[in-house]
Amino acid sequence: MKYIVYGLGISGTATAKFLAQIGENVIATDDNEKAIEDGAKKFTDINFQKADEIKYDKETVISFSPGIPLYHPKPHKILEIIKNSGADLACDIEIFYRKNCENNFIAITGTNGKSTTTALSGFIFKELGLPSEIGGNIGVPCFNLPQNQKDFTYIFETSSFQLDLLSKSHFGIAALLNITPDHIDRHGSMKEYIEAKKRIFRNQTENDFALIDVDNENSRSVFEELRNDKNFRATLVPISTKKIQENGVALFGGKLVNKINGQNSTLELKSDFLRGEHNDQNMAFAFAISYCHLLRNTINKSENDIISAIKKFTGLRHRMQLLGEIDGIKFINDSKATNAESTENALKAYDNIFWILGGKPKDGGITILQPYFSKVVKAFLIGEATEEFATVLE
Repeated sequence: MKYIVYGLGISGTATAKFLAQIGENVIATDDNEKAIEDGAKKFTDINFQKADEIKYDKETVISFSPGIPLYHPKPHKILEIIKNSGADLACDIEIFYRKNCENNFIAITGTNGKSTTTALSGFIFKELGLPSEIGGNIGVPCFNLPQNQKDFTYIFETSSFQLDLLSKSHFGIAALLNITPDHIDRHGSMKEYIEAKKRIFRNQTENDFALIDVDNENSRSVFEELRNDKNFRATLVPISTKKIQENGVALFGGKLVNKINGQNSTLELKSDFLRGEHNDQNMAFAFAISYCHLLRNTINKSENDIISAIKKFTGLRHRMQLLGEIDGIKFINDSKATNAESTENALKAYDNIFWILGGKPKDGGITILQPYFSKVVKAFLIGEATEEFATVLE
């Protein structure tokens, strides 16, 4: 077996280093020749070559960087290489799974909220004393995580780009938080973007759980599609922040209702740090992920243990992060909100807002936020979007 690590970012470098350390036949490459030159100087124990000079065959596994556009705006040359050689296209998560498949794998995806839900789930697992680590798209390369562990759980945030590169990965618990228009430039259409998200449920069996938001129209359509699919065997768990769900979890008004697998519990759940309806969704998903894991592995922990852990979580940096309070003024860092849909959550959660916004505008701009402009006392505009946003705000 020969491994080609294609793309020398953080995760690619971690993959190449690990494979080299365990004695695998590995070649590292990149479309940027300078990255190859720099890598060869820094990591002398790794074989670096230009992509066009490598020989590919059926015994080749390619760990392709999800950060490199694969299909759009134009097909990457690797697709032709695979077609001609029969090489196996994967990514670091796929290869990591193949080398650690005896452990538990949980995957979380969605347009918004997946980082908070992943971090919160990992926090709960630690609080409950469950051996686990988080990784993937949250910024922790999987090959930097502990391996050769017994009864271990990996909780991965997975992007649509990573899901496109998975084939054998099996997630005992898979969570789809929501789907709103994003990355259409990389997927070509909303339909293809949704298809990529659905790949998270591939390979699930009757012992697994598929957690899906049913408030969002697009993810609800995925839920209905799987419910009507006679070949889909995993247990479907609907998640909502609007109404109680049979066989699912709902959280609204400070009360969480758990009806998974015949359970019928109502629990108080309010967080000082996770405010807003979107964080109700994050907490509902993290609760459901943790509860399903306890069921799936027959672990003697309670719903209240999960609730207690959630209340201790102080949130992620840059995601509606409460930095502090001076003279009754709260300072909120929400700089990870890079589109209008995610920004909406902060505007809904607070009043009397002094709002710093701008940067590079995305399709649609901020027009959908107009219902919340009355909550803004003053806006401070920065970056390329200044003129466009000023017109809308006026």
